[in-house]
Amino acid sequence: MSTSVKKHNWKTKSHEFQVQKQKRRAEKILRRLRKKRYGGPSGVAISDSTSHITPPRVLNRVQQIAKMFPGHKQIEAPATLSLLQNESVTLDFLRKLQECFKAKKKVAVLLDYVDTLSTDGILALLSNMVQFKAARIGFNGTRPRDVSTAYKLESSGFYKHLYGPAMRNQDIYSFKKINSFLYTHGQKTVEAGLADDLVKYASEVVWGEPRRCPGIQTTLVELMHNTYDHAGDYKGEKHWWISVEHNEQAHEATFSFMDFGVGIFRSLANKKQGEPLYGALDYIIQHFPLITTEADRLQLILEGKVRLTQFNEYYRGKGLRNIYLKHHRNQISDLSIISNYASFKANDDDYHSIKNEFIGTFISFKMNRNTYNLEWEI
Repeated sequence: MSTSVKKHNWKTKSHEFQVQKQKRRAEKILRRLRKKRYGGPSGVAISDSTSHITPPRVLNRVQQIAKMFPGHKQIEAPATLSLLQNESVTLDFLRKLQECFKAKKKVAVLLDYVDTLSTDGILALLSNMVQFKAARIGFNGTRPRDVSTAYKLESSGFYKHLYGPAMRNQDIYSFKKINSFLYTHGQKTVEAGLADDLVKYASEVVWGEPRRCPGIQTTLVELMHNTYDHAGDYKGEKHWWISVEHNEQAHEATFSFMDFGVGIFRSLANKKQGEPLYGALDYIIQHFPLITTEADRLQLILEGKVRLTQFNEYYRGKGLRNIYLKHHRNQISDLSIISNYASFKANDDDYHSIKNEFIGTFISFKMNRNTYNLEWEI
């Protein structure tokens, strides 16, 4: 009686053989894709003009994400997710998110290749996530592959709230403790007490003890008032969002403020008779006919050539002009403003137009050891 011995093909166990087999399979799939797309024979060489074809590996990744999040619109975040460092691309990313939100379309945010994430980038992700979840619209995605970026995003409380209980549409949202290295808060009403607390904890990082910074405190309250009064169709319709990041090594704190209202210039255009700032935009257009871009009009306002206070702006005479002057008085540092099609960076005295409109207002500034400060009074 003979026994048969099963023969093993040791060649098929070779790692190199398996790699070559996978390469041949990938090349075969790519040839089929090229033939299907261009209708040519599979052996025809592809010129540089077709080099944008997505390799099978990436296609599989897209298909994998589609399987993980069916029915979600995939939106890839830029590698540098920052309005200050990567303005145009980040604005385009935010535009896509807001378009999906208004269309009530579920999104899968692809964060795989994000390796630089600033304070305002985290603020943009958190505020959008809350908007989607509160409206019961699907919001999901992937994690950054970069370890430090993933840690920073997780430390912000993003994942805790993303995968936490369902959110309600409420007036106040808070992420982490107010003395955390990164704190984010969203609210509809003006909260002067919060501004004081934010300055108190930030000043401890900068000077090692609590200090009063009147310029920063009044700036925060002014921004809250602006959103409350002007961002929506009625007072208190829109949330304002603020993130504060503490940097102990640099002895500074970065304040990022954002709302998704209509923006400075849309707000001026929408004013009705009897409302504060009614007629302000018409005044600018009539008296400065050669100034046609919103960036140049923003410069007129900030440099005091047009005083919006003459149009019944009642809040103690303050406004964008006053915030601009605080930067020149060292009451705030590194002031940046983005709204509608206008962008301004005070350090470079740079006013420029932007391609992707930001329908809302973003303002960023810093507290450091050069910031004007006083003793903290109890």
